[in-house]
Amino acid sequence: MNIADIESYFEQAIPSSYKEFLSGHTKEMEGDVYLYLLQDLIERNDCYETKTYANGYINIGDNGGGEAFIIALGSDDPEVSIVGHGSMDPTLKEFVCSSFSRWVASGFEYDNE
Repeated sequence: MNIADIESYFEQAIPSSYKEFLSGHTKEMEGDVYLYLLQDLIERNDCYETKTYANGYINIGDNGGGEAFIIALGSDDPEVSIVGHGSMDPTLKEFVCSSFSRWVASGFEYDNE
């Protein structure tokens, strides 16, 4: 599995800030933020039907509590949001951080209350 496979699955480029992160993201994370490894992205997005219910977004991980972290495709450094796995409806998303790169720099901080 590589980035080209992910872009082929979504039929568009994934954000450059996220691509850069993926290139160095090789170990599973623990805690309230679990970002999927490259080899799990298609399976997780297929499982939650991201292309159907959140078209134009990629599900990049979850909080272990039934919510998905999503970012918009088609932007270099998109805003990070969270949405319930049950709906995957971007109109119901909640703000996490103004850009993916800022979220990484913050150590993946978000208010999970």
